[in-house]
Amino acid sequence: MLDQPPVFWFRSTLAPRAQSIRSKTLRLFLQLVAVSTLGLWAANPLPSQAGEGLWLDVARSSITTHELHSHVSVLADDMLEGREAGSRGGRAAAKYILKSLESAELKPGGPGDRLTQPFNRRSQNLLAILEGEDPELRDEYIVVGAHYDHVGYGSRRTSLGPIGYIHNGADDNASGVAALLEVIDGITRSGHRPKRSILFAFWDGEEKGLLGSKHWLNNPTIPLDAVKLTINVDMVGRLTDGRIELMGARTAPGLRQLMSTTSLSEGTWVDFTWNLKDNSDHFPFYQRGIPCLCVHTGLHDDYHRPTDDIEKLNIEGMREVSRYLLQQLCDLADTEQLPDFRSASRGENLQSQKRVEAPLPAIPSRLGFTWEYIDGEPSAILIQQVDQAGASDETGLRSGDQILAVNGLPITNESLLTAVALRSESELELKVLRPGTESTETVKILLQGSAVRLGLSWRENEAEPEAVYITRVVPHSPAALAGIELYDRIYSLDGQPIAGQDDLLARVKLLLDANTEEFHLEVESRGLVREVVVSLRLPIAETGDATL
Repeated sequence: MLDQPPVFWFRSTLAPRAQSIRSKTLRLFLQLVAVSTLGLWAANPLPSQAGEGLWLDVARSSITTHELHSHVSVLADDMLEGREAGSRGGRAAAKYILKSLESAELKPGGPGDRLTQPFNRRSQNLLAILEGEDPELRDEYIVVGAHYDHVGYGSRRTSLGPIGYIHNGADDNASGVAALLEVIDGITRSGHRPKRSILFAFWDGEEKGLLGSKHWLNNPTIPLDAVKLTINVDMVGRLTDGRIELMGARTAPGLRQLMSTTSLSEGTWVDFTWNLKDNSDHFPFYQRGIPCLCVHTGLHDDYHRPTDDIEKLNIEGMREVSRYLLQQLCDLADTEQLPDFRSASRGENLQSQKRVEAPLPAIPSRLGFTWEYIDGEPSAILIQQVDQAGASDETGLRSGDQILAVNGLPITNESLLTAVALRSESELELKVLRPGTESTETVKILLQGSAVRLGLSWRENEAEPEAVYITRVVPHSPAALAGIELYDRIYSLDGQPIAGQDDLLARVKLLLDANTEEFHLEVESRGLVREVVVSLRLPIAETGDATL
């Protein structure tokens, strides 16, 4: 049992913020009542026949920074005294959330057809169900949860100090509760009914040892074997450098692909970390063999301190996370089949991620010299240093030489020389301008190593059965010029899914042997899926017609 708040809560020497609590009581009451009248939930959602795809636009647009800020303003206010489980502030937070759930007109998900599941006398989980519409899938559930409690005034076991002051927990986890309320709002407004059912859970007692989620698992209000996946939303208020951390994508095969999207905002990306710890409400599900995900935006210096206040939240970032969560949740609820738990994930961590995803070493240059590109009239490659042991040294190439053409092609960009060198079998013909001269010479050099056709290496992994991930990209190769990068995932080739590394290898070889000029790949980079056109033509700049 964690320490209880000290009996001298309201002494100004230890809890200066609490002085204003009584004066704010009326404001809290007004805010709680106002939920039903401020339009946070749509009274008349759009009919589902409004057009396939339109519902998602409506749902995403309904998530606003104003409403997110409004939710957190109540939940992280001093008057809730840090929302400790079982406290009056915790119960006030529960009333606020319940008002929203009642307005959303979801089916009660607690025992006895109620929205609450009491436990430990004064604590309670808040549970609501959005029923699925597919006759075959509506008995399957996705559980999406966020804990609404925090640590009150803190204790030596729950606070990183100082204790005795209100810990508002704006990020931990008023941000997650606000995001989940807005996801419910978005789905409700859109009128969308997913194929599977969704149980929305607001857990209590997380800070005291994941008590609420553990209690629900011991006393489930729906059959546990019907729960196909759980998503935990914990601390999503400090989006930094656009990074959304997603834990648990390896707890079932293919979850990374299911959690990737084509609609991340510019600068936003997903970090599919292998880190998965016993530190929030996803973990009790994981221990039961249920696939789990946790959406998070990272720890910070205000974690479990009185300084975790609303002023430090990235509200715009919360909107980005909420919109991402809404779309992926609905996609998961609508997919034909969700994957089963992957027990091998129990032995994986950040160290194994570094080992498994280690890239291949770079391929040495075939040219035998270093260079820089000079953009001018004409453009040229300036040789900087020649490898004294390489084939280029035997031809008489020296530092300061300028290459004006390769195999008869004028140098028009910085990729041309290397691109030609990569594809050529053994020899290059260079047009060279020596320093201090105005005449050019033709120089032939032997290339080192073997020809490179695509410039891409990849590997497969059992947690991503219909994908490969990139372990090497050769600079200036067709793959590099197409924009493919290390650790990218490839999901399809010319519109057809791939079945692992050998399948992709065989199909690409056929295209190369047929002298195909280009092909299309579906590539995922840090959560964003895009189409990439790989051109096998040389990168020769086109010249326009002269016109007067």
